[in-house]
Amino acid sequence: MYGWRARLGILVPSGNIVTEPEFMRVVPEGVSCHFHRFLFTGGGRDEDVLSDARSAAEHIVEVSRLITHVRPSVIAMTGTAVTFIDGHGYDRMIIEKIQQVYGNLPTTTTSTSVIDALNTLGVKRVSIAMPYIEEVARAAVKFVESNGIEVVDASWSNYKGFEIHSILGEEICRLAQDVDKPESEALFISCTSLHTLDIIEKLEGELGKPVVTSNQATIWNTLRLAGIDDKIQGFGRLLSQH
Repeated sequence: MYGWRARLGILVPSGNIVTEPEFMRVVPEGVSCHFHRFLFTGGGRDEDVLSDARSAAEHIVEVSRLITHVRPSVIAMTGTAVTFIDGHGYDRMIIEKIQQVYGNLPTTTTSTSVIDALNTLGVKRVSIAMPYIEEVARAAVKFVESNGIEVVDASWSNYKGFEIHSILGEEICRLAQDVDKPESEALFISCTSLHTLDIIEKLEGELGKPVVTSNQATIWNTLRLAGIDDKIQGFGRLLSQH
């Protein structure tokens, strides 16, 4: 029987083609994933990217209503920028909006999951690699620091929307290696549209520290909120040790 251990209700930005296959690669047997989309492509002019990111949460309660029909064990709103764009507490506001309608159903976001992951790993200082335009990247730094984690360094590469999923692993690795600093206790690679699962352990071996990525952290947190505590190998310390 599908989903006999847990059913994950996952809300995905409409222009994202990476989150679904990455979830399906990682979740253990007995856990089923059920996806629904909300409007956010992340393309257009810089000001459109920002306004679209802010508007993504406006209809999230309505969008999440359909995913509850599968009686999920947990709901996750994925997408990093759309869950941190307006700063400290923005992710919690989204969670509260959903829970006001659906009661105490465990709910999380990608940004919440990243902070929970860094805290679980005991990280106080981090470097961040991002594909975003500058305004979104600076909002990411502000969000992380507002949650009590020092950002030692950050870099971004000014990609938008559908361009991001085409970034090769080699480029992501270079961006990550360039931004890493000795005083950083971990590396965070932000954006759920990046293919990161295949480079996490490579980077951890090279850098000698944990690597947290948006999809990896969301998968980890969603599983743990659903009561699935399996230690999963091959995708970094977060999933294999915590």
